[in-house]
Amino acid sequence: MSIDVDVLVEAYTILKQYIPAKERQEAADNLAGMLNDAISEKEFKEFGMVDNYAHRAVGQYMDEDYQDYGDYEE
Repeated sequence: MSIDVDVLVEAYTILKQYIPAKERQEAADNLAGMLNDAISEKEFKEFGMVDNYAHRAVGQYMDEDYQDYGDYEE
């Protein structure tokens, strides 16, 4: 099964509003851990551009150059 990254980003954006702010990084970390093997590297990087939480979570799985990869939404 393949998932469209746009659908994934939309779902993440909707659901994160129901997660208390202090738990959002852990939620993003867990989601990134699952997505790391489920989607392509390009899609994974695209997911990491959604917000600060996703960017940090994806950064744990990417090389050091990733931290300077593009701009993410606030």
